[in-house]
Amino acid sequence: MGAQKLIGVDVVKERCQIALDKKLADYTFVSGPDTLDKILEITKGNGVERAVDCSGHTLGRQLAIRAARKWGKIVFIGEGGTVEFNPSPDIIHDQKTIYGSWVTSIWKMEELTERLVRWGIHPEDLVTHRFTLDEVSEAYRLMAEGKCGKVAVVFDEEIK
Repeated sequence: MGAQKLIGVDVVKERCQIALDKKLADYTFVSGPDTLDKILEITKGNGVERAVDCSGHTLGRQLAIRAARKWGKIVFIGEGGTVEFNPSPDIIHDQKTIYGSWVTSIWKMEELTERLVRWGIHPEDLVTHRFTLDEVSEAYRLMAEGKCGKVAVVFDEEIK
């Protein structure tokens, strides 16, 4: 949607590698104490124009806020959790805006689906493992580890 550079952050290095392999991000970082510094280095000290937190974790949300540039926009879509920040330096002084989003409208979903087709993006490529219903325990175990892409439990597909 016009982004020049995509930066991804996750707590699991395998997920970061999947994002790079699938060309879903230009840079990825495993979350750590120097992640903000790395993002600022890539953005020449300016920060990102838009930041999206999907984690619902206070540290992920803090990183999204602090990595956003002056007049930047931040959206929280991760459920649950909390966030602590200092309003003056983190938001007010740089005129940042925080949005929350739980769902999108039908017309927006139609537009996004059309763009997936037009841009040749295939979300199913993020499914790294498929299991039958009989193997659901193994599927949940793997998902809990978090060292994979999406996990699918399938009923009428051939397992590969």
